[in-house]
Amino acid sequence: MALMAALESDLRALSAEARRRYPAVKDGAEHAIIKLRNLSSPSEIADNEDILRIFLMACEVKTVKLSVIGLSCLQKLISHDAVAPSALKDILSTLKDHSEMADDSVQLRTLQTLLILFQSRLHPQNEENMAQALYVCLRLLENNRSSDSVRNTAAATFRQAVALVFDQVVVAETLPVGKFSSGVHLSRSSSVTVDVNRSMNHSESPGKDLESERSLLRKETLTDPGKIGLRLLEDLTALAAGGSANWLQVHSLQRIFALDILEFILSTYVVIFKTLVPFEQVLRHQICSLLMTSLRTDAERNLTTTQCWPFNFSQLEGEVGEPSFRRLVLRSVSHIIRLYSTALVTETEVFISMLVKVIFLDLPLWHRILVLEILRGFCVEARTLRILFQNFDMHPKNINVVESMVKALARVVSNVQAQEASEESLAAVAGMFSSKAKGVEWSLDNDASNAAVVVASEAHLITLAIEGLLGVVFTVATLTDEAVDTGELESPKFDHDPASKCAGQLAVLCLAMVDSFWLTILDALSLILSRSQGEAIVLEILKGYQAFTQACGILHAVEPLNSFLASLCKFTINVPNEVEKRSAAQSPGSKRSEQLVEQKDSIVLTTKNVQALRTLFNVSHRLHNFLGPSWVLVLETLAALDRAIHSPHASTQEVSAAVPKLTRESSGQYSDFSILSSLNSQELDHCGVRLLVTSWR
Repeated sequence: MALMAALESDLRALSAEARRRYPAVKDGAEHAIIKLRNLSSPSEIADNEDILRIFLMACEVKTVKLSVIGLSCLQKLISHDAVAPSALKDILSTLKDHSEMADDSVQLRTLQTLLILFQSRLHPQNEENMAQALYVCLRLLENNRSSDSVRNTAAATFRQAVALVFDQVVVAETLPVGKFSSGVHLSRSSSVTVDVNRSMNHSESPGKDLESERSLLRKETLTDPGKIGLRLLEDLTALAAGGSANWLQVHSLQRIFALDILEFILSTYVVIFKTLVPFEQVLRHQICSLLMTSLRTDAERNLTTTQCWPFNFSQLEGEVGEPSFRRLVLRSVSHIIRLYSTALVTETEVFISMLVKVIFLDLPLWHRILVLEILRGFCVEARTLRILFQNFDMHPKNINVVESMVKALARVVSNVQAQEASEESLAAVAGMFSSKAKGVEWSLDNDASNAAVVVASEAHLITLAIEGLLGVVFTVATLTDEAVDTGELESPKFDHDPASKCAGQLAVLCLAMVDSFWLTILDALSLILSRSQGEAIVLEILKGYQAFTQACGILHAVEPLNSFLASLCKFTINVPNEVEKRSAAQSPGSKRSEQLVEQKDSIVLTTKNVQALRTLFNVSHRLHNFLGPSWVLVLETLAALDRAIHSPHASTQEVSAAVPKLTRESSGQYSDFSILSSLNSQELDHCGVRLLVTSWR
């Protein structure tokens, strides 16, 4: 058998290496070879202590060559279940001794053996053995004499060991596997709409999740594996807070590493915290306290590196000031809000309030960007936003957390008016939307000048806020469509029944969301739309206009519907007002009265106008049965468009209005006007002359 042949070969190598200086090892190896020839299976090897003893004896010598051979043979025995459980303590003692040796090869073999041990039948089952096994990993991780390869291997081994510990908790406590969605991070796509749709596809409905959560039987007592997992969680929390671990007997550990492991546990083993009461208590009282302290420490410290970011982090005070540590804190807070807000109501309110507050403190741009990335994530995840709004904003005793997030995002957008370089920032924002539409995400270039970095960072801040608002818009639209699909709301394909009301739970939720922050969203989006010229950002915002307006129509939210329609109509046609006409007529340097007439009556349809008109056509087409009196706004715009199409002084932005003598055929405008005219006619035909006349009256 292959195992027997390999062991016999290793025993011969051991005998040869120990021949001169270690005769006892040599004699033991030769004796083990004879014994091995009489054995035929791993179970027989496990019953014969002489085979294991010689390898442990070789390791006790603590020479590099003998230790490498001995550890290699231990790995073979453990992986083939050829070791009796009673030998675990001796093996752990041997591994602990070898963690003190300075040779890299020995240290790496020790870690390999330890990982195989965790994955085998010898997996430590009591607190003492588990603590000793985990200590070996942390000892090599924190040893100043360890090389980078050893540290990296120790970190990876410890992470895998932690995963195995908590996997064992799930099995021992008979918890349902995959019952709750974990903290799967969805990367940003080229469109906010795609992000919202993907979030819906990757999650079950909140109703099902809540039913599953209520159906779980909460457990107060723990099995032995559950107690081990709890001790490990408590020690990791203490180490992440900068303290010492009593059970693991580790006095210090890099906080960022401990926090990284905690973040992994929180996002992966949701069912443990939702079912086992002792774990929830640690989460509520220790982990949340740690995260609140970390957030508060950073928020209240007036950091001095705002202007020098990202080139000098040395001025930040210690590990807790590093962006990587802050990112982990925020990600952990994000997991608690996304996955545990139903149970941790007060903690969730505090966390969101702190995040909103941080955005407007005098902190480095990198930190505010990290916070906005978290808030944006909540807004584009339809399930998360729905649960937060349902459990907090719609609950009379809780804080309106979603409304506060929306107002904070809108405030970031509105602050662009007060910035000295607002035009430069808006141009950078448009560039980011354009790049994202092409599949290119913005990233910081360390070779760029400080001024360029500041402008790009401020633009990224605004971009995240805009995307967050659009995420709210598309979430409301998506949930409204879901309510239509489930029969809670009328479909816009059929005639509207005035007697119908929003009675379903999801329909009521959508209407409450619209009533809560439609005005805030409208102010922010109309501001950006009026100030932006880039095609990608204009298209994205107009998509938001269309989605939210259609949702308002389906929900019969008349005031928001009319307000969004009126705002949209303002972006459709640029008609000079009377003041502009008089100014044009009185301006010096006009050579002929014909030019004055042409100038004051000219209408230029910009690219934004054309896109806004298309959006208006889409909205009126889908809501033609639901608009009712709101048709007045649409008809006024269609009438203005009809006058523009037939005006001799109208032009599109691609061709200057200063050359009106060119025919539309030769200037290339014919196609633009013909498309608009066709859309206009189709809309009128589709809706019916009778409906339009009635609405106009």
